[in-house]
Amino acid sequence: MKALSCALLIFLVGLGCARIYRPVELVSPPRRTAQTEGLPGGLSPQPWGDNSRYGRKASDANLRVLALSLENTSATEVEVLRLDLPEGVTPLSAEAAATLVKQHSGAHLLYPLIPALLAAGSSGSGVGTYGPSPAAVFGAIAVVGLLVGLPNVAVAERSNRNLAQFFREEAWSPGRLEPGQIRRGLIFLRSPETRAPLTLRVISRSGSSERSLELTTPAATPL
Repeated sequence: MKALSCALLIFLVGLGCARIYRPVELVSPPRRTAQTEGLPGGLSPQPWGDNSRYGRKASDANLRVLALSLENTSATEVEVLRLDLPEGVTPLSAEAAATLVKQHSGAHLLYPLIPALLAAGSSGSGVGTYGPSPAAVFGAIAVVGLLVGLPNVAVAERSNRNLAQFFREEAWSPGRLEPGQIRRGLIFLRSPETRAPLTLRVISRSGSSERSLELTTPAATPL
């Protein structure tokens, strides 16, 4: 019973604690010389800041979160139509991206659940005629697990909501740019390689003609 209790404690400790989401600012991509006159832009990886757990989950899910910036430096309105992506790269919504990296809050319910199940299945008294019974030991661990697990569930849920809100509020979308207007935002992409440079094309229209602006993000730095 002692060995089982130790193994249980090691397993529960191995689950780890929920991480608090630390707010980050939308990065300003470096302005680059545009191939399309009057529409310079920049593209760069969005840093995760102190949220390395989300960053690692994004890497495991082949998710790239990039900051895109466009500025209309012409004297006429420009309509940004779409983004053309490389083969094998697919766009995601802000909601889908947040789902890929969210912390699994329900896992922290294992803290009280597993020892409670073991307590329910235990019988008998302690070793010889001394000491607590296995059911009492596992019951005590379950109580401690409940006190630890519930706060972790709350932290994970709140952190997931805050990250999802950041993604939604900062998500980039096509549309019209008035003269002098700047549009910045996040784009969410799934690609086989998440650290190599990536090149995409911004398709825009000014008047009756379509134009293409090619932007490349630098390689991402390891977490």
